Amino acid sequence: MSRSSRAVVTLPKTAKRGEIFEIRAIVQHEMESGFRHTEQGVRVARDIIREFVCTYNGKEVFRSELHPGIGSNPLFIFYAKAEQSGSLEFKWTGDDNYLTIVKHTITVL
Repeated sequence: MSRSSRAVVTLPKTAKRGEIFEIRAIVQHEMESGFRHTEQGVRVARDIIREFVCTYNGKEVFRSELHPGIGSNPLFIFYAKAEQSGSLEFKWTGDDNYLTIVKHTITVL
């Protein structure tokens, strides 16, 4: 598992009903592709984030599948429509049982 992992999500605390709002989600993860070898010729094990999913009141609004070519600390910028007040859950899963979950709430006016 990545030795350091920290997720930061930014989105507005409030939005007007029907408004499209921006969401930015970044996770700190070292990402090892599994293609490198040590000086002794031993392959370095793959350690990547494989999937990122965002749900809004339980409904999926964004999903991304990641592959070894993705760089460290992947940043996602996407948009959602403010329908009702509630919670957004951001979930990153990966190799070696990696799991990071961040939750935020939004108030729809």
